[in-house]
Amino acid sequence: MRIAFVSPHSDPLAEPGEPDSGGQCVYERRLAATFGEARSDEVRVYTRGWGGKESRRTISAEAEALRIEAHGDEFIRKEDMAPVLPAFLESMWRRDGDWLDSAEVFHGHYWDGGAAALMASLRTGRPLVFTSHSLGREKRDRVPEDGTLKYALRIANEHRVMAAADRIIALTEMEKGILERRYHVDPEKVAVVPAGVDTDAYRPTGDTAALRGKLGLEADERLVFTTGRLDPRKGYDLFLDAIPEATRRLRERGLKARFLLPAGGDALDENERAVRERMDARIAEQGLEDRVILFPHLTLEELLVYYTAADLFVLPSPYEPFGLVAVEAMACGTPVLATRNGGPPEIIDAGSDGALMDPADAGEFGTVMADMLTDRGRLAAMGENARRKAREVFDWRAVAASIREVYGQALASAPT
Repeated sequence: MRIAFVSPHSDPLAEPGEPDSGGQCVYERRLAATFGEARSDEVRVYTRGWGGKESRRTISAEAEALRIEAHGDEFIRKEDMAPVLPAFLESMWRRDGDWLDSAEVFHGHYWDGGAAALMASLRTGRPLVFTSHSLGREKRDRVPEDGTLKYALRIANEHRVMAAADRIIALTEMEKGILERRYHVDPEKVAVVPAGVDTDAYRPTGDTAALRGKLGLEADERLVFTTGRLDPRKGYDLFLDAIPEATRRLRERGLKARFLLPAGGDALDENERAVRERMDARIAEQGLEDRVILFPHLTLEELLVYYTAADLFVLPSPYEPFGLVAVEAMACGTPVLATRNGGPPEIIDAGSDGALMDPADAGEFGTVMADMLTDRGRLAAMGENARRKAREVFDWRAVAASIREVYGQALASAPT
Protein backbone atom coordinates (compact mmCIF):
# COMPACT_ATOMS: atom_id res chain seq x y z
CA MET A 1 0.00 0.00 0.00
CA ARG A 2 1.21 3.52 -0.80
CA ILE A 3 0.51 5.80 2.18
CA ALA A 4 1.01 9.58 2.15
CA PHE A 5 1.42 11.24 5.54
CA VAL A 6 0.71 14.98 5.30
CA SER A 7 2.20 17.03 8.12
CA PRO A 8 3.24 20.58 7.17
CA HIS A 9 4.42 21.86 10.56
CA SER A 10 5.63 18.61 12.12
CA ASP A 11 8.86 17.23 10.68
CA PRO A 12 9.18 13.51 11.52
CA LEU A 13 12.98 13.89 11.59
CA ALA A 14 13.07 17.10 13.63
CA GLU A 15 15.89 17.30 16.12
CA PRO A 16 14.91 17.59 19.81
CA GLY A 17 14.89 21.26 20.79
CA GLU A 18 13.82 22.51 17.37
CA PRO A 19 10.68 24.65 17.26
CA ASP A 20 7.51 22.53 17.05
CA SER A 21 9.42 19.30 17.64
CA GLY A 22 7.89 16.91 20.12
CA GLY A 23 5.63 13.90 20.52
CA GLN A 24 3.81 14.32 17.21
CA CYS A 25 7.11 14.23 15.31
CA VAL A 26 8.09 11.04 17.13
CA TYR A 27 4.68 9.50 16.41
CA GLU A 28 4.94 10.17 12.68
CA ARG A 29 8.53 8.97 12.46
CA ARG A 30 7.97 5.74 14.35
CA LEU A 31 4.69 4.89 12.60
CA ALA A 32 6.18 5.55 9.17
CA ALA A 33 9.32 3.60 10.07
CA THR A 34 7.32 0.61 11.29
CA PHE A 35 5.27 0.49 8.10
CA GLY A 36 8.46 0.81 6.05
CA GLU A 37 10.33 -1.85 7.97
CA ALA A 38 7.58 -4.36 7.19
CA ARG A 39 8.34 -3.74 3.47
CA SER A 40 4.72 -4.39 2.53
CA ASP A 41 3.94 -0.66 2.54
CA GLU A 42 5.58 2.43 1.09
CA VAL A 43 5.25 5.64 3.10
CA ARG A 44 6.19 9.20 2.24
CA VAL A 45 5.85 11.94 4.85
CA TYR A 46 5.33 15.42 3.39
CA THR A 47 6.43 18.24 5.68
CA ARG A 48 7.44 21.85 5.09
CA GLY A 49 11.15 22.45 4.58
CA TRP A 50 12.88 25.31 6.37
CA GLY A 51 16.28 26.23 7.76
CA GLY A 52 18.26 24.66 4.94
CA LYS A 53 17.32 21.09 5.87
CA GLU A 54 17.90 18.24 3.42
CA SER A 55 15.00 17.99 0.99
CA ARG A 56 14.70 14.21 1.22
CA ARG A 57 15.71 11.80 3.99
CA THR A 58 15.24 8.10 4.59
CA ILE A 59 13.26 7.06 7.68
CA SER A 60 13.40 3.29 7.15
CA ALA A 61 13.56 0.79 4.27
CA GLU A 62 10.34 1.89 2.55
CA ALA A 63 9.66 5.16 4.35
CA GLU A 64 11.09 8.61 3.74
CA ALA A 65 10.49 12.26 4.58
CA LEU A 66 10.11 14.86 1.82
CA ARG A 67 10.57 18.47 2.87
CA ILE A 68 8.47 20.69 0.65
CA GLU A 69 9.33 24.27 -0.27
CA ALA A 70 6.53 26.71 0.56
CA HIS A 71 6.77 30.38 1.57
CA GLY A 72 10.51 30.67 1.95
CA ASP A 73 13.09 29.03 4.17
CA GLU A 74 12.16 30.58 7.53
CA PHE A 75 10.45 28.67 10.33
CA ILE A 76 6.66 29.19 10.44
CA ARG A 77 4.67 28.37 13.58
CA LYS A 78 1.84 25.86 13.26
CA GLU A 79 -0.57 28.61 14.35
CA ASP A 80 0.45 30.60 11.25
CA MET A 81 0.40 27.72 8.78
CA ALA A 82 -3.06 28.25 7.22
CA PRO A 83 -2.00 30.73 4.47
CA VAL A 84 0.88 28.40 3.51
CA LEU A 85 -1.23 25.30 2.81
CA PRO A 86 -2.32 25.96 -0.82
CA ALA A 87 1.30 26.63 -1.88
CA PHE A 88 2.44 23.63 0.15
CA LEU A 89 0.03 21.33 -1.70
CA GLU A 90 1.01 22.66 -5.12
CA SER A 91 4.70 22.21 -4.27
CA MET A 92 3.97 18.64 -3.20
CA TRP A 93 2.52 17.87 -6.62
CA ARG A 94 5.20 19.67 -8.60
CA ARG A 95 7.84 17.68 -6.81
CA ASP A 96 6.23 14.26 -6.39
CA GLY A 97 3.04 14.26 -8.47
CA ASP A 98 3.39 10.81 -10.06
CA TRP A 99 3.76 9.11 -6.68
CA LEU A 100 0.97 11.16 -5.11
CA ASP A 101 -1.40 10.33 -7.96
CA SER A 102 -0.85 6.65 -7.19
CA ALA A 103 -1.13 6.96 -3.39
CA GLU A 104 -3.92 4.86 -1.90
CA VAL A 105 -4.48 6.72 1.39
CA PHE A 106 -3.81 10.28 2.58
CA HIS A 107 -3.26 10.46 6.33
CA GLY A 108 -3.36 14.00 7.71
CA HIS A 109 -1.75 14.81 11.06
CA TYR A 110 -2.90 17.76 13.22
CA TRP A 111 -5.35 20.22 11.73
CA ASP A 112 -2.90 21.73 9.21
CA GLY A 113 -1.97 18.28 7.90
CA GLY A 114 -5.63 17.31 7.87
CA ALA A 115 -6.53 20.36 5.78
CA ALA A 116 -3.74 19.71 3.27
CA ALA A 117 -4.57 15.99 3.15
CA LEU A 118 -8.22 16.89 2.52
CA MET A 119 -7.16 18.94 -0.49
CA ALA A 120 -5.06 15.99 -1.70
CA SER A 121 -7.98 13.62 -1.17
CA LEU A 122 -10.30 15.88 -3.16
CA ARG A 123 -7.70 16.09 -5.92
CA THR A 124 -7.26 12.33 -6.26
CA GLY A 125 -10.49 10.82 -4.94
CA ARG A 126 -8.52 8.68 -2.51
CA PRO A 127 -9.57 8.19 1.14
CA LEU A 128 -8.71 10.68 3.87
CA VAL A 129 -7.67 9.42 7.32
CA PHE A 130 -7.15 12.01 10.06
CA THR A 131 -5.36 12.06 13.42
CA SER A 132 -5.76 15.31 15.35
CA HIS A 133 -2.98 14.77 17.96
CA SER A 134 -4.59 17.65 19.90
CA LEU A 135 -8.04 19.23 19.87
CA GLY A 136 -8.51 22.98 19.73
CA ARG A 137 -11.72 23.04 21.77
CA GLU A 138 -10.14 21.10 24.62
CA LYS A 139 -6.90 23.06 24.51
CA ARG A 140 -8.74 26.40 24.59
CA ASP A 141 -10.57 25.34 27.76
CA ARG A 142 -7.27 24.96 29.61
CA VAL A 143 -4.91 27.34 27.82
CA PRO A 144 -6.85 30.54 27.01
CA GLU A 145 -6.31 32.53 23.83
CA ASP A 146 -3.48 35.03 24.16
CA GLY A 147 -3.70 36.55 20.68
CA THR A 148 -1.21 34.11 19.13
CA LEU A 149 -2.93 30.72 19.38
CA LYS A 150 -5.68 31.43 16.80
CA TYR A 151 -8.15 28.93 18.18
CA ALA A 152 -11.13 30.12 16.09
CA LEU A 153 -9.37 29.36 12.81
CA ARG A 154 -8.03 26.06 14.10
CA ILE A 155 -11.36 24.84 15.45
CA ALA A 156 -13.26 25.80 12.30
CA ASN A 157 -10.82 23.82 10.18
CA GLU A 158 -10.85 20.86 12.57
CA HIS A 159 -14.63 20.66 12.04
CA ARG A 160 -14.21 20.77 8.24
CA VAL A 161 -11.54 18.09 8.18
CA MET A 162 -13.42 15.77 10.55
CA ALA A 163 -16.65 16.11 8.58
CA ALA A 164 -14.85 15.13 5.37
CA ALA A 165 -12.58 12.37 6.72
CA ASP A 166 -13.37 8.78 5.77
CA ARG A 167 -11.87 7.53 9.02
CA ILE A 168 -10.54 9.28 12.14
CA ILE A 169 -7.96 7.81 14.51
CA ALA A 170 -8.38 8.82 18.16
CA LEU A 171 -5.57 8.11 20.58
CA THR A 172 -7.93 7.37 23.50
CA GLU A 173 -11.57 6.53 24.22
CA MET A 174 -11.79 9.91 25.92
CA GLU A 175 -10.77 11.63 22.70
CA LYS A 176 -13.38 9.61 20.79
CA GLY A 177 -16.04 10.86 23.19
CA ILE A 178 -14.89 14.45 22.73
CA LEU A 179 -15.04 14.07 18.95
CA GLU A 180 -18.64 12.92 19.19
CA ARG A 181 -19.74 15.41 21.84
CA ARG A 182 -17.90 18.58 20.82
CA TYR A 183 -17.23 18.05 17.10
CA HIS A 184 -20.39 16.06 16.23
CA VAL A 185 -18.38 13.26 14.63
CA ASP A 186 -20.14 9.97 13.88
CA PRO A 187 -18.53 7.52 16.34
CA GLU A 188 -18.79 4.76 13.74
CA LYS A 189 -15.98 6.33 11.72
CA VAL A 190 -13.63 6.73 14.71
CA ALA A 191 -11.08 4.04 15.57
CA VAL A 192 -9.23 4.22 18.91
CA VAL A 193 -5.55 3.34 18.47
CA PRO A 194 -3.03 4.53 21.09
CA ALA A 195 0.32 6.01 20.22
CA GLY A 196 3.27 3.67 20.54
CA VAL A 197 6.81 3.33 21.76
CA ASP A 198 9.85 1.52 20.36
CA THR A 199 10.35 -0.94 23.19
CA ASP A 200 13.58 -2.19 21.61
CA ALA A 201 15.11 1.28 22.01
CA TYR A 202 13.27 2.56 25.08
CA ARG A 203 14.25 0.25 27.91
CA PRO A 204 16.18 0.54 31.18
CA THR A 205 19.72 1.40 30.14
CA GLY A 206 22.87 3.36 30.90
CA ASP A 207 25.08 4.17 33.85
CA THR A 208 22.50 5.70 36.15
CA ALA A 209 24.91 5.85 39.11
CA ALA A 210 27.28 8.01 37.04
CA LEU A 211 24.43 10.36 36.10
CA ARG A 212 23.29 10.71 39.70
CA GLY A 213 26.88 11.46 40.69
CA LYS A 214 27.20 14.03 37.91
CA LEU A 215 24.04 15.73 39.20
CA GLY A 216 25.43 15.81 42.73
CA LEU A 217 22.72 13.64 44.27
CA GLU A 218 23.15 12.03 47.67
CA ALA A 219 22.75 8.25 47.92
CA ASP A 220 19.10 8.30 49.04
CA GLU A 221 18.05 11.49 47.26
CA ARG A 222 15.05 11.08 44.94
CA LEU A 223 15.22 12.15 41.28
CA VAL A 224 12.15 13.52 39.46
CA PHE A 225 12.30 14.09 35.70
CA THR A 226 10.22 15.73 33.00
CA THR A 227 11.04 16.56 29.40
CA GLY A 228 9.56 18.16 26.30
CA ARG A 229 9.77 21.34 24.31
CA LEU A 230 9.45 24.74 25.99
CA ASP A 231 5.79 25.50 25.43
CA PRO A 232 3.31 27.25 27.75
CA ARG A 233 0.95 24.31 27.27
CA LYS A 234 3.40 21.83 28.83
CA GLY A 235 2.78 22.96 32.40
CA TYR A 236 6.34 23.53 33.63
CA ASP A 237 5.15 26.50 35.69
CA LEU A 238 2.59 24.23 37.38
CA PHE A 239 5.32 21.69 38.12
CA LEU A 240 7.50 24.38 39.70
CA ASP A 241 4.55 25.59 41.79
CA ALA A 242 4.13 22.07 43.20
CA ILE A 243 7.77 21.54 44.20
CA PRO A 244 7.67 23.56 47.48
CA GLU A 245 4.82 21.43 48.84
CA ALA A 246 6.51 18.20 47.74
CA THR A 247 9.82 19.34 49.25
CA ARG A 248 8.17 20.29 52.56
CA ARG A 249 6.43 16.93 52.90
CA LEU A 250 9.56 14.99 52.00
CA ARG A 251 11.60 17.00 54.52
CA GLU A 252 9.13 16.00 57.26
CA ARG A 253 9.96 12.38 56.39
CA GLY A 254 13.70 12.94 56.36
CA LEU A 255 13.94 12.79 52.57
CA LYS A 256 15.13 15.05 49.77
CA ALA A 257 14.57 15.22 46.01
CA ARG A 258 15.94 16.98 42.95
CA PHE A 259 13.78 18.00 40.02
CA LEU A 260 14.99 17.96 36.39
CA LEU A 261 13.29 20.24 33.84
CA PRO A 262 14.29 21.13 30.26
CA ALA A 263 16.18 24.36 29.59
CA GLY A 264 15.42 24.34 25.85
CA GLY A 265 17.76 24.21 22.87
CA ASP A 266 20.66 26.44 21.93
CA ALA A 267 18.55 28.95 19.97
CA LEU A 268 15.21 29.73 21.60
CA ASP A 269 12.43 31.40 19.64
CA GLU A 270 10.33 34.17 21.16
CA ASN A 271 7.73 31.84 22.71
CA GLU A 272 10.38 29.49 24.11
CA ARG A 273 12.28 32.42 25.62
CA ALA A 274 9.09 33.58 27.31
CA VAL A 275 8.53 30.13 28.84
CA ARG A 276 12.15 29.92 30.00
CA GLU A 277 11.98 33.40 31.55
CA ARG A 278 8.83 32.44 33.49
CA MET A 279 10.54 29.26 34.69
CA ASP A 280 13.63 31.18 35.82
CA ALA A 281 11.46 33.73 37.61
CA ARG A 282 9.50 31.03 39.48
CA ILE A 283 12.67 29.23 40.50
CA ALA A 284 14.08 32.46 41.93
CA GLU A 285 10.83 33.58 43.60
CA GLN A 286 10.34 30.24 45.35
CA GLY A 287 14.00 29.72 46.24
CA LEU A 288 14.29 26.46 44.31
CA GLU A 289 17.82 26.95 42.98
CA ASP A 290 19.18 24.07 45.08
CA ARG A 291 16.30 21.71 44.19
CA VAL A 292 15.79 22.32 40.44
CA ILE A 293 18.24 21.42 37.67
CA LEU A 294 17.61 22.71 34.15
CA PHE A 295 19.21 20.39 31.63
CA PRO A 296 20.20 21.21 28.02
CA HIS A 297 19.32 19.27 24.87
CA LEU A 298 19.74 15.52 25.37
CA THR A 299 20.77 12.93 22.81
CA LEU A 300 18.64 9.79 22.66
CA GLU A 301 21.30 7.91 24.61
CA GLU A 302 21.31 10.58 27.32
CA LEU A 303 17.51 10.70 27.38
CA LEU A 304 17.33 6.97 28.02
CA VAL A 305 19.73 7.29 30.95
CA TYR A 306 17.66 10.15 32.43
CA TYR A 307 14.42 8.16 32.06
CA THR A 308 16.05 5.13 33.72
CA ALA A 309 17.78 7.03 36.53
CA ALA A 310 14.65 8.91 37.57
CA ASP A 311 12.58 7.61 40.47
CA LEU A 312 9.54 9.31 38.97
CA PHE A 313 8.58 10.88 35.63
CA VAL A 314 6.11 13.79 35.71
CA LEU A 315 3.77 14.91 32.92
CA PRO A 316 2.41 18.25 34.22
CA SER A 317 0.47 19.52 31.16
CA PRO A 318 -2.87 21.11 32.09
CA TYR A 319 -4.29 19.07 29.20
CA GLU A 320 -2.54 16.25 27.33
CA PRO A 321 -4.26 14.44 24.45
CA PHE A 322 -2.07 11.37 24.91
CA GLY A 323 1.40 11.89 26.40
CA LEU A 324 4.00 9.97 24.40
CA VAL A 325 6.83 10.88 26.79
CA ALA A 326 4.90 9.13 29.57
CA VAL A 327 4.87 5.89 27.57
CA GLU A 328 8.59 6.29 26.85
CA ALA A 329 9.27 6.63 30.57
CA MET A 330 7.14 3.57 31.30
CA ALA A 331 9.09 1.56 28.73
CA CYS A 332 12.25 2.51 30.64
CA GLY A 333 10.75 1.13 33.85
CA THR A 334 9.87 4.48 35.45
CA PRO A 335 6.45 5.15 37.02
CA VAL A 336 4.59 8.26 35.87
CA LEU A 337 2.69 11.02 37.67
CA ALA A 338 0.50 12.74 35.06
CA THR A 339 -2.37 15.13 34.59
CA ARG A 340 -5.80 13.56 34.84
CA ASN A 341 -6.98 15.83 31.99
CA GLY A 342 -7.10 14.15 28.59
CA GLY A 343 -5.49 10.86 27.65
CA PRO A 344 -3.24 9.89 30.60
CA PRO A 345 -6.05 8.16 32.57
CA GLU A 346 -6.19 5.61 29.73
CA ILE A 347 -2.42 5.10 29.81
CA ILE A 348 -1.83 4.97 33.56
CA ASP A 349 -3.43 2.55 35.99
CA ALA A 350 -3.31 4.70 39.12
CA GLY A 351 -1.70 2.82 41.97
CA SER A 352 -0.26 0.13 39.69
CA ASP A 353 2.12 1.91 37.28
CA GLY A 354 1.72 5.57 38.22
CA ALA A 355 -0.67 8.18 39.57
CA LEU A 356 -2.88 11.03 38.37
CA MET A 357 -3.41 14.54 39.72
CA ASP A 358 -4.76 17.99 38.89
CA PRO A 359 -1.65 19.96 37.84
CA ALA A 360 -3.42 23.27 38.50
CA ASP A 361 -3.80 22.34 42.18
CA ALA A 362 -0.25 22.84 43.50
CA GLY A 363 -1.15 21.34 46.87
CA GLU A 364 -2.54 18.11 45.42
CA PHE A 365 0.27 17.90 42.85
CA GLY A 366 2.97 18.29 45.52
CA THR A 367 1.27 15.93 47.97
CA VAL A 368 0.87 13.10 45.46
CA MET A 369 4.44 13.57 44.26
CA ALA A 370 5.81 13.37 47.81
CA ASP A 371 3.70 10.33 48.67
CA MET A 372 4.97 8.47 45.60
CA LEU A 373 8.59 9.35 46.30
CA THR A 374 8.48 8.22 49.93
CA ASP A 375 8.48 4.46 49.29
CA ARG A 376 11.21 3.42 46.85
CA GLY A 377 10.16 -0.24 46.98
CA ARG A 378 6.68 0.68 45.82
CA LEU A 379 8.16 2.89 43.10
CA ALA A 380 10.25 -0.03 41.84
CA ALA A 381 7.20 -2.30 41.68
CA MET A 382 5.24 0.36 39.81
CA GLY A 383 8.15 0.75 37.39
CA GLU A 384 8.10 -2.97 36.59
CA ASN A 385 4.36 -2.82 35.96
CA ALA A 386 4.86 0.23 33.73
CA ARG A 387 7.52 -1.49 31.65
CA ARG A 388 5.37 -4.61 31.20
CA LYS A 389 2.42 -2.54 30.02
CA ALA A 390 4.58 -0.60 27.54
CA ARG A 391 5.77 -3.85 25.94
CA GLU A 392 2.34 -5.48 25.84
CA VAL A 393 0.10 -2.57 24.86
CA PHE A 394 2.12 0.26 23.31
CA ASP A 395 4.73 -1.41 21.09
CA TRP A 396 4.76 0.26 17.65
CA ARG A 397 4.30 -3.02 15.77
CA ALA A 398 0.90 -3.56 17.38
CA VAL A 399 -0.05 0.09 16.79
CA ALA A 400 0.92 -0.03 13.09
CA ALA A 401 -1.07 -3.23 12.55
CA SER A 402 -4.18 -1.58 14.00
CA ILE A 403 -3.77 1.55 11.88
CA ARG A 404 -3.28 -0.51 8.72
CA GLU A 405 -6.66 -2.07 9.46
CA VAL A 406 -8.13 1.45 9.57
CA TYR A 407 -6.63 2.17 6.13
CA GLY A 408 -8.17 -1.04 4.82
CA GLN A 409 -11.57 -0.03 6.14
CA ALA A 410 -11.27 3.41 4.51
CA LEU A 411 -10.34 1.82 1.17
CA ALA A 412 -13.11 -0.75 1.38
CA SER A 413 -15.75 1.90 1.97
CA ALA A 414 -14.43 4.39 -0.61
CA PRO A 415 -16.75 5.20 -3.54
CA THR A 416 -15.86 3.49 -6.80
